[in-house]
Amino acid sequence: MSFELPSLPYANDALAPYMSAETLDFHHGKHHQTYVTNLNNLLKDHELQSSSLEDIVVKASKDASMAGIFNNAGQHWNHILFWQCMKPNGGGSIPSELEED
Repeated sequence: MSFELPSLPYANDALAPYMSAETLDFHHGKHHQTYVTNLNNLLKDHELQSSSLEDIVVKASKDASMAGIFNNAGQHWNHILFWQCMKPNGGGSIPSELEED
């Protein structure tokens, strides 16, 4: 299995002014892409190459010799979640209990 950089669920400028299109493009298109590229390179001819991303994270976390695979798979998974947790116009007001000191 070869992993791919997922498309963003919104336009590159959709999070402005909090995250500029340039910042989003750099973080998604270059930073996240690097984890995907590294993971695919590390998995070439590896026993985990046909595993799901979640299985790779779990199995690699238990074996110190797979630290590079674990790091890149984990960061790929984290970034997928990161992009899905944001949306244009945000989520509105924060809950009152989070506003308390």
